Amino acid sequence: MSGGLPVEIERTHLVSCIPNNLDSGQHLRQWYIPISSIEIDSNISIGDLELVPHISDEWLEGVHEALDQDDPTIRIRLNDECAILCIKGPTIGISRIEFEWEIKPYSILKELLESSDWPLVEKIRWDIQSEDGHIWNLDRFLGLNEGLWLAEIELRNEDTTYHCPKWVGIEVSNDPRFTSKRLAERPFSVMINPPHLPESKCYDLV
Repeated sequence: MSGGLPVEIERTHLVSCIPNNLDSGQHLRQWYIPISSIEIDSNISIGDLELVPHISDEWLEGVHEALDQDDPTIRIRLNDECAILCIKGPTIGISRIEFEWEIKPYSILKELLESSDWPLVEKIRWDIQSEDGHIWNLDRFLGLNEGLWLAEIELRNEDTTYHCPKWVGIEVSNDPRFTSKRLAERPFSVMINPPHLPESKCYDLV
């Protein structure tokens, strides 16, 4: 990985059962933008809509490297409050370069995305702290991915040890079927040999 650039180091697990006492969570919608729709110079735009007014020289080189891969990941996430643009580099092990910017104006972006036919993933997310202090993202997928639950944990490095709560199942970090981008393009409802669905009730959160 390139020094000085932001790196995401993340492991993904299936969910073995659903915790009992979840709150309402956060509603997320993620659209995956084709590279042909994005224009990148010293800024980033979609058509006449400027998303990022300026990219630093260091980041600009990394962004171009990320987009030079065969199947680049360009994502805009809405959470009903703000919009986040994310560009990710290729995954090496469980690590990849990840660039993020909060983008505006929200209402125009929301209208643009909702009227598009770009691949979409929709989910409810809970952030849950485990006994060892790590934060897990528990995701319940909606729409064509209804029934799928995943748990993600972001780590400082690939060798970081962590404790899996009782509701966390087998690791699928290296299974490309469970990336959000793949689920937007080939959802759980058409997945070959899908995993067993988690039980409806489980251990209480602590």
